[in-house]
Amino acid sequence: MLSCQLLTLPDDRLRYHRSHRSISPWLIALAILLSVGCSPSWHLADANREVKRVLHDYDQQILGKREQGILQPVEKIDLPASAEEQIEAQIEVNEAQSVAELPEPIILDLGTSLELAFTTGRDYLDRKEGLYLQGLRYTLTRYNFGPILNSTISYIWNNVEDSTANDTQTATLGVSDTLPTGGQLAISSILNGSRTDDPDLSALDGTFFFDSSIQVSLRQPLLRGAGYEVSHEPLTQGERALIDSIRAFELFRQDFSIGVASAYYGLVSQKTRLTNDEQNYQDAVFDRKKAEALRQVDRNQDDDVFLARRREIEAEDALLVSRTDYQLALDDLKILLGLPTSTAVSIVDAEPEFKPIRIDAASAVNVAHHNRLDLHIDRDQLDDAERNVRVSRNSLLPNLDMTLDFGLTDESVVPINNVAPNSWSTAVGFSLELPLDRKSERNDYRTALIQLDQSRRNLQRRLDEIERDVLNQLRELGQLGKRIQLQKDQIDREKRAVAVTQIRYESGDADNRDLLDARQGLTDAQNALIDLRVQHFISSLRLRRTLGILFIDNKGMWLP
Repeated sequence: MLSCQLLTLPDDRLRYHRSHRSISPWLIALAILLSVGCSPSWHLADANREVKRVLHDYDQQILGKREQGILQPVEKIDLPASAEEQIEAQIEVNEAQSVAELPEPIILDLGTSLELAFTTGRDYLDRKEGLYLQGLRYTLTRYNFGPILNSTISYIWNNVEDSTANDTQTATLGVSDTLPTGGQLAISSILNGSRTDDPDLSALDGTFFFDSSIQVSLRQPLLRGAGYEVSHEPLTQGERALIDSIRAFELFRQDFSIGVASAYYGLVSQKTRLTNDEQNYQDAVFDRKKAEALRQVDRNQDDDVFLARRREIEAEDALLVSRTDYQLALDDLKILLGLPTSTAVSIVDAEPEFKPIRIDAASAVNVAHHNRLDLHIDRDQLDDAERNVRVSRNSLLPNLDMTLDFGLTDESVVPINNVAPNSWSTAVGFSLELPLDRKSERNDYRTALIQLDQSRRNLQRRLDEIERDVLNQLRELGQLGKRIQLQKDQIDREKRAVAVTQIRYESGDADNRDLLDARQGLTDAQNALIDLRVQHFISSLRLRRTLGILFIDNKGMWLP
């Protein structure tokens, strides 16, 4: 098989070719080769060479000198070795930086967080602009189904050698509209004027010629495409899309408000947990020092000192984790609110309000089925599917159109003040296109029927899912309410246990392990209560959203 190769002549053959002007066998072979073409293997090799060369060039251009522009992080200065001293030193550094460098911090409570999120939140602004773009698209669709004006004014000057110069002016004005019956009505008018420098025309009334016309045409479908529903389907779909976008944006506002509240209270919970862990760590340091002091006077054993030191390490580890989690949650909240992560903020300590939820389950399901905006969207989609079936069925009909045309013209040479058209013409016609080729329309009709069945099933599924969600959220809220009460009782018991164990430990009736366990139990119970209160509050908001009774004002705060 022949292949495209770079043909090079040997030196002796090259000298022979230069010394003989006749056609050489090499040229004949080259001509045959070019006429036959290149083999697939040559094309593959050529592609590999070209791509390899391009990749190499751009690799050198982009990555060749990358190392020269790389920045390296600065090595951190070591803090004091002791964990306690590290924390105290870090606190002092942070306080010094906040006083010397950082501006006045933004005080964030729930209301301020929601207002910032609904003002500068990137996700909120993106969805808001998306709704605006949907409205922009609908305005164009609505404009296309209204009276559309068109007009032009043109001027042409002609001059040809050995001929007279002339110029022509043309003005057109028209309007077209889609009728509710599906017809297209168009009205157009034309005014033409021309001037010539021909001296033979001086005997006439000037050298100006004018003609004008008015044309009215109507095209009305009688079968396929007739009626408002079929002809205005794009307008109906555009309006439906806008309505669904408004509903979807309102659902997003509700979810976004709940998300901000969850992030804020989650941060408050993290802050409270951090405070508890700091207190737990300080207690562990105190207990360790106390255990070491008592060991020196032989009032406890080496195991007690070992347990105290181990608890201090565990408390320190929990504190470091809490600090990292709190800083991450703080940065996440800033990003959610649309603030730079370097922004100084101060979180207001405010626990969410706890209100027991007492709602009848059957009533809640009925309310959700009536109020839910996304359920309205599903019902509208079912209406769209039913209408699409009717539109698709109409497309199977033959094309039977009626046309009406009426015109007024005037092509005589008249003075400028008498150019109105005065000669009329009219035409009436019918056209019938037999539906011999409706394969595509048939498939569309069958597809529409399938989509209608799917829409019905989706609506029923959504009704069942809403009922499931309402009942499940009511059960979860009831469970959380009971757990909160149990946790409050547990905290009271843990406090009494710490107090009793402290007295027994000081009197020598309890060992250090008992005191450590009691304090850890109190810390865990306090942290668990905070988490439960936040979960209950957010779950109550989500229940209101599920029932369709959550309303958000312009600042992102839900109405009572």
